[in-house]
Amino acid sequence: MNKYHVGRRRARAVHDALDFWKEEGYLSQEQYDSLNDSVVAEFDWTRLAFHAVWLAGLCLVAGLITLLASDVIVALMSNAPASLRAFSAFVAAGLLIYFGFRLRLRDHPHIKTYSVLLFLGCVLISLGFSQVGLALDMTEKTVHWLFLPACMIYGLVGWYGKSSLSWLFALAAMSSWLGVKSGYSWGGYWIMDSQPLVSLAYGIVLTGISLFPPSADMLKSREVHGVTQVWGLLCIFIPLWILSIWGAGEGRANLGELLAWSILFAGAGAASFVGGLKLESNRFIGFGITFLCIELYTKFFEYFWDKLNTGLFFMILGGSLIALVWYIKKYRLENRKQLQEVLE
Repeated sequence: MNKYHVGRRRARAVHDALDFWKEEGYLSQEQYDSLNDSVVAEFDWTRLAFHAVWLAGLCLVAGLITLLASDVIVALMSNAPASLRAFSAFVAAGLLIYFGFRLRLRDHPHIKTYSVLLFLGCVLISLGFSQVGLALDMTEKTVHWLFLPACMIYGLVGWYGKSSLSWLFALAAMSSWLGVKSGYSWGGYWIMDSQPLVSLAYGIVLTGISLFPPSADMLKSREVHGVTQVWGLLCIFIPLWILSIWGAGEGRANLGELLAWSILFAGAGAASFVGGLKLESNRFIGFGITFLCIELYTKFFEYFWDKLNTGLFFMILGGSLIALVWYIKKYRLENRKQLQEVLE
């Protein structure tokens, strides 16, 4: 008999389903034993390798940036014209992307070591465009237009190379072109968004594309559906968080506007959570819970730190979580009841 090798978490789900069907009388003992023995639980090495590729890409990028910032490299590059530096970066990027596409033809379909080469190629392309800006003596007001052709190149590499790393790089670069930036300000690390409404619209578009069946199927066929949805959700929730703190205009908005944005932020988190339950998407559930907690945490320190007893606040928060657990339990029981009615 052929064995079905699967990760331990999925194997548990299969065994639970077989146990349920046997208890309900849909499987005989012989069928149950045969199916149960055909499932082999093993460590999911493919999943580990997949995440290791992501980590390797980030480490190599960090190493490349550190290497380029070293004194020896800086001294060599400072003596070369910007046009030569740009040409060198583009040539190196072209070689990495070429060998990345060649490796994709014989690489494991789930491990994707070729994706690291494509990602590094995109990073070098970004360095090349930065040197083009220096060669053309472009100012801060005009250099951002170089982001757009760069985004298109990253996107094409990620799309045709089926590289989620390169596709994510394209999505992040597009966010930068639309006005997203992060940095150090006001005495602490802070995520700032110069155009939160534009970023919010961008996130809604990405999330909608990832949910609309025809476009979602297309993204899945190119293996970039997950990163598109994650970046879309980030571009929804982070601008809403900032809007709930500062408002949409310059300077801090009045209390009424902040309250409206806070309600919208909380509503988006609740909608993501409930939608995740209905779609059975851990991604939407995780984003909903995480940003609902961020909203509660932010508002507590913003309004209630000096006015509400800390113990009382956490009692209220704990009671809310108990109510949430009760809702989840009720939802699962209703789903199980509906499943039994369908099977009967």
